[in-house]
Amino acid sequence: MSANMNSARLLFYGAVEDEDKLEQAIKEFEQIIASNPKMEGVATTYIGSLIMLKGKHAFWPHKKVAFVNEGLEVMDKGLKIDPNNIESLFIYGSTCYYLPSFLGKSKLAKEKLRKLVEIIDDDNIVLYDNKIMTNALTFVLEKIEVSDSDKVKINKYLTKLESRK
Repeated sequence: MSANMNSARLLFYGAVEDEDKLEQAIKEFEQIIASNPKMEGVATTYIGSLIMLKGKHAFWPHKKVAFVNEGLEVMDKGLKIDPNNIESLFIYGSTCYYLPSFLGKSKLAKEKLRKLVEIIDDDNIVLYDNKIMTNALTFVLEKIEVSDSDKVKINKYLTKLESRK
């Protein structure tokens, strides 16, 4: 991954708590799309999540809901571009996981996170940043109910990731 993607990720995580970083993070992901079309799916998913974060910081309830709906549309677009991108599935799933329950997105969150576990394998695990993969798999293990066989699979890949450090 490019240094651009790494700095955009840092801005993304900073924007979770700091509204002032939202627009800068969105711009950085837009620049990634412009300079590296192969990254369009994952960058678009991040942009959708950032739009949803605008809802967290919005004052009026109707604005909050509007940002959530817009962000979901953008994240859907990102996943449509690259439906098996593990990082996109993690961002999508974790973003929806933290939405208020009255929005009814917990099932959607679980679907995306379970798909992440379903598609991870020895070939694609090496395509992703260690920290992102570790965070994604740990999140799934801690936050959603998975089968015993999925727990074994997750722990297997967490061990592999640990040995790659």
